This record gives sequence, structure tokens and C-alpha cells, in this order.
Amino acid sequence: MIFQLDTSTDTTIGIAALQVRIDANNCGELQKAFLNWLQQSANIVFDCSSLDFIDSSGLGTIVSCLRKALEHKGDLKLAALGPKVSLIFELTKAKQLFSIYPDAASAVSSFNAITAGQ
Repeated sequence: MIFQLDTSTDTTIGIAALQVRIDANNCGELQKAFLNWLQQSANIVFDCSSLDFIDSSGLGTIVSCLRKALEHKGDLKLAALGPKVSLIFELTKAKQLFSIYPDAASAVSSFNAITAGQ
């Protein structure tokens, strides 16, 4: 699986579309890609609209990505969680760790609102 970061709409905020599955088979790739993305932007949105499945390894990786973003004085926000993925975040209480938005545009706007308020 190839993970890519889109910064075309805002050079200070990256959007990464997570595709279909994040599991033990590809979470290492995601973590490696995320570390590269932090070199471009510390503020990242994971667009989960196409994500159908996440296992414990994938969830751990996303939590690790959040920690890395915070260490770089940025943030990781989630957008468009489907019902199955949202349930995993709810059951594990991981939902409390993240800012979650209905779509990627709302998540990007939330970064802009924080910047404007400073």
C-alpha cells in the first residue's frame, strides 16, 4: 500500500487518505510515511472516508502518529470515520485522544481556526 500526503490545498496542513485497511501488514509503512510527512508539516489530517478496517496494530500506529505529531508541536486530526472504524475508537476509548471531524475539510478548517485565534 502506498501512503501519500496531499499539501496542495494548504502548505501548512497535510491530508493523508487512509485506504481500506490499516493492520499489522501495513502499519509499519504508515508509520514510516508519517515520519517523512512530519518533515513537510506537523499538522496532519487522516481522511478515513475509505478506511473500512483497523486492527489493534493499526490503532496503535495511529496513536503513535498522534504522539509524534505532538512532539513536533503539531497535531493529528481524524476525519470521516466510518461506522466500523468509529466503533473501534469508541470501544478502546481512543476516541478521547483525537479531534474527530465529519470530513477532511472540517478538520483542515479547525487548524485554520486555531491559527487565526493566536
